[in-house]
Amino acid sequence: MSEEPTEPLSRLELVYTPLGDYLRRVDPAEDAVLSFGEVEALIGRPLPAQARSKPEWWESMPRQPQSRAWLRADRRAIADLSAETVTFVWEVFVRNNPIERIQTIRSYWLGYARTCLTNPPTDAHDFHVELGWWEPHQTYLLHLPRLHKFKVGLARISSKRIAAVGGASASVVDRMTLANRWAALVIEHHVLELAWDAWEQPDRFASGDKGETERWNDWLVPPPLSTILDSLDDDTSLPGWGVSVYRSPA
Repeated sequence: MSEEPTEPLSRLELVYTPLGDYLRRVDPAEDAVLSFGEVEALIGRPLPAQARSKPEWWESMPRQPQSRAWLRADRRAIADLSAETVTFVWEVFVRNNPIERIQTIRSYWLGYARTCLTNPPTDAHDFHVELGWWEPHQTYLLHLPRLHKFKVGLARISSKRIAAVGGASASVVDRMTLANRWAALVIEHHVLELAWDAWEQPDRFASGDKGETERWNDWLVPPPLSTILDSLDDDTSLPGWGVSVYRSPA
């Protein structure tokens, strides 16, 4: 089941690619036991200090770039810090994120957003105000031509999120400024509701930091965000829909 990534590797993951390449050459029936020094020889540089002091550095979690190197080779790492060795055992990583689970999570978020919009904050000391979630946000639509996908997302007005998730080749198809994060999330949710038929399972090693679950095949072209907004009379009539509350200056 060992596979090549569907998206470009991050700079940090590229560092550990030689380790993953080595592990692919090991018979699946055998454990691969390496000293930390041998790992360093494979990647051509010293391991970070955390690799020798923190066992969690070797945990097999897709969010960690080093972990993805061995997970893509269908291995799980078991480190012995005192002996400075690591054993890579054969194990196929499977992420539990079917579309039904994603839809359930998104429905929960929508319900929470509506609750917040029903009860807007009365002062700047509200927890969500302090997080900046009652400040203006944008809902945006991206086209990712290299992946043949569209993506919907939301970001603070001053955030560099759109550029970070899209990359150099992405184009902004549409964007809309809303009074707060909750209103932006409602728009985002309804775009996804129209796109589920074209939704594709994300790469099983996706870190989640680029909104991989908010993408779909670009054979389904999304409507303008203004069209979505015009269909949301019940939501736009909620007391907090047009409310912006800014954080107090530090």
